[in-house]
Amino acid sequence: MSLRPFTREVAPCYAFGAHQEAFERLNMAVEHRLLGVLTGEVGSGKSALLRRLFSALDPMRTLLIYLSMADLKPRDFYAQLLAHVDEEPPYSVAKARRLWGEVMVRREAQAERSVIVVIDEAHEMSDAMLLELRFVMSHQMDARSLFPVLLAGQPELRKKLRLKKNEAISQRIGIQYHLSGMNREETAGYVRHHLEAAKMERPLFSESAIQTLHAASQGIPRVVNQICSQVLFHLPEGQEVVEDMHIGRVLTDMDRQRGSAG
Repeated sequence: MSLRPFTREVAPCYAFGAHQEAFERLNMAVEHRLLGVLTGEVGSGKSALLRRLFSALDPMRTLLIYLSMADLKPRDFYAQLLAHVDEEPPYSVAKARRLWGEVMVRREAQAERSVIVVIDEAHEMSDAMLLELRFVMSHQMDARSLFPVLLAGQPELRKKLRLKKNEAISQRIGIQYHLSGMNREETAGYVRHHLEAAKMERPLFSESAIQTLHAASQGIPRVVNQICSQVLFHLPEGQEVVEDMHIGRVLTDMDRQRGSAG
């Protein structure tokens, strides 16, 4: 059974510059125990990038704590952290914070697996949790952190971090990257990669089709996948080249289905 090229059955393409640079920055944040921030539009590839990062970690050397909770609050945060290291969380946030610090010091002294904390959908964090990061990223009175924290979220997270009230958090960010859409050439390479990975020699996408595809998707991978999947589904049998008119028909149909066209 052949793979469908524009689904999760095919490993995403990491060849385009933005993903590679973002990946390298996240690795640096992990290596140096920094507060890292990854933002991007919906469908820009944040989840794929995190999966790539996770797959590169050695589970024998690292303990990954992945959190994805709407309106994450400090009490929930520490409860989750402590549960991952088999500790009963106190009800008090102050006591939970202190216990977590003690656990981390003990783990470091005993050379246990290093901890990596990832908060996904971080744009939905409560204001209290955002402020709590001041304590999370510093050990007692010194400036060093005992573990890295990676925040991933939509562009609203960048807006939050620019607010004056969050200046103390912004100053603690060691690595930051915003995933924008692929450019035209990267979009063409992305399409080629997915077709080749699915072992599809035909159809080919014409230059004009790529141009229309890029303009419609703004280079956002998930949108590219949606459009290309529909194009292949509706492409006439025996058609070996996808032209811009094929892309246009799919876009018109997608608009109609969404109620965006009369």
